[in-house]
Amino acid sequence: MDVREVRQYATIGIPVALLLVFLVYPVLSVLARGLFVGPGSPFLEVWSSPVTHRVFRFTIVQAVVSTIVTVLLGLPGGIILAKLDFRGKELVQAAMLIPFVLPPIVVVVGFLRMFGQGGFIDSILMFVLRSDTSVLDLASGFTGIVLAHVFYNIPLVALIVSASLERLNPEIEESADILGANPLQKFRRIVLPHILKSIVAASLLTFLFCFMSFPIILALGQGRYATVEVRIWSAFRFADYGEASALALIQLIITLILSYWYVTIGRSDTNATGQTRAVKTVHFRDLRGVFQFLAALYTVFVSILIVGPIVSVFGSSFYSPITDEFTLRGFVNLVQLGSGKGLRPLINSLFYATLSTFFAVLIAIPLAYRQRFDHSRVATVTSAITLLPLGISSITLAYGLMRAIAVPLGLSTNPWPLIVIAQTIIGLPFTVRAIEIAVKDIDRSLIEQADLLGASRLERLFFIELPLIAPGILVGATFSFAMAIGEMSATLFIALPQNTTLAVAIYQYLAVRKFVEAGAAALVLTLCCSAAFLSIERLSDKAAGGAL
Repeated sequence: MDVREVRQYATIGIPVALLLVFLVYPVLSVLARGLFVGPGSPFLEVWSSPVTHRVFRFTIVQAVVSTIVTVLLGLPGGIILAKLDFRGKELVQAAMLIPFVLPPIVVVVGFLRMFGQGGFIDSILMFVLRSDTSVLDLASGFTGIVLAHVFYNIPLVALIVSASLERLNPEIEESADILGANPLQKFRRIVLPHILKSIVAASLLTFLFCFMSFPIILALGQGRYATVEVRIWSAFRFADYGEASALALIQLIITLILSYWYVTIGRSDTNATGQTRAVKTVHFRDLRGVFQFLAALYTVFVSILIVGPIVSVFGSSFYSPITDEFTLRGFVNLVQLGSGKGLRPLINSLFYATLSTFFAVLIAIPLAYRQRFDHSRVATVTSAITLLPLGISSITLAYGLMRAIAVPLGLSTNPWPLIVIAQTIIGLPFTVRAIEIAVKDIDRSLIEQADLLGASRLERLFFIELPLIAPGILVGATFSFAMAIGEMSATLFIALPQNTTLAVAIYQYLAVRKFVEAGAAALVLTLCCSAAFLSIERLSDKAAGGAL
């Protein structure tokens, strides 16, 4: 092994070692406790408990229902985006990405104001029906949970299906037209077989996200509904560490299996077909009357579902449904210090997100260079470790950090470093992906010319490579910041009152019916995440899409 290889291994070894210490070891400690602590294994006790069966049954049922509804509503969207030309299409495609960067707790605020009791739709129905009591509440209970999950995942399904359709060779469709096939026959015999793997992949990913959902269940479930995530959190709060560990173990097994299936299907779908020369599209005005009506109706419905809650966040920051008045009380709260006030959570959010973004970029850059190794085993190991956070729930990660890191290091009384670590790990896969795409796009001839001119490794890195991958670094950093500033699950698990962030504060405000304060804080997070989204769009469309 020469000096160059030793340097490469050392460079990649540091971030891998950090992930082993702060991700793999904490998770393994949770799993070990779930299996081996106590006179009898808590795993068997928890596995046979009727409460566990009920929790898993609800977790699976809500995830299955959410997935089915999402696919049924997202599939037409993917076909429309890929096959239909209409005015404002680029704006619609951009709007579809917005849910990806919105924190779940912000969505909860928007849903309560749009679809909840006394919300926008309910107020209209009360006025039309001249009712003094609430007519419709779609933002609580099982219905609210499913709708919120659909909000998040419709864009996911639509974009995955659209990307698959864009790889469909238009010559196949042209041949079908020549043979006299009608639209239904073309869809059944050509389009559906082509996008089937993408539908399965999108369904698996949607199910995985719904299965690991935490803030939406916690806020909209109103204490009546509990998923595995919520149950782990509750068990930890009541010091039932054996149950928390056993549940985390069961959940981890399921999520890793689903993640493996998703990666396998996604890889086979990507390898099956490549980008073709052109996509056969139809203009909206050329559609038949009934198809025009259905496309327009679908667009209006999905727009209400996706755009409505986002717009409602703005209204909720000014209007109090409790006192039925417009007020700036929520924004005043954001600039005040003290118990229950918003300035400290705002400062904490910015501080933690900035630190986690800095560390995520530092770790992501060497990991993104892993494909430059000639040793496939190194690339495989680093890739697996980098993607591991996607298959581990935030609650399991936070529990592991508290158990394996906080207690031995004495951080239990002020665990803010663990919040930064958790936020760094959660956003790392997206940061690595964005930078990795930029690294792959480097023209190798420039590197070879620099070597011929006698440039050292550091000169080549700072004067050639880093300027070329700067857009990817900025995209990755923006993704990391947007995810960190809105992260709630791990932060709620770890934080003490002095560590509260805006996302956690919103949940606390909602719990005590401080809707204006929650709305103002949610609006700040929405503006931060929207600014991040616009920055990603301006920096690099390719990098953003790849990261997603």
